Amino acid sequence: GEMSEAEFMEFLQASLELMIANSCDGSLHYICMDWRHIYELLAVGRELYHTLNNICMWNKSNGGMGSMYRSKHEMVVVFKNGTVPHMNTIELGKHGRYRTNVWDYPGVNGFGGQKDLVMHPTVKPVALIIDAIKDCTRRGQIVLD
Repeated sequence: GEMSEAEFMEFLQASLELMIANSCDGSLHYICMDWRHIYELLAVGRELYHTLNNICMWNKSNGGMGSMYRSKHEMVVVFKNGTVPHMNTIELGKHGRYRTNVWDYPGVNGFGGQKDLVMHPTVKPVALIIDAIKDCTRRGQIVLD
């Protein structure tokens, strides 16, 4: 909310370009964004990435900020960097992992997790991050956060 739309678009483009420049061909980039800025993210991502792989929804256990409606979800946009095939450890359950693009994990908000919100306004559950990393990497591989 502190940046103009033009400033946010410039910031977003510079951030994604930095991620791409420091990532392997075929890597997946998971970018968390609320609905207010999804349009900008998709517009910039369309210019920079080879593929929009999916848009996952983090379905939180409780609603957080909002004006008319409280937001109970956050979008996790999954872009593919480059053209080589990405790693897929799920393979539609072939190896025992069943995943959908709706992720149910508890959320943290001002009603009980104030100390967590001091570090970051949209704290992510560790289990959500672990599962996302497991979806596209194998043990010992490097992950850029």
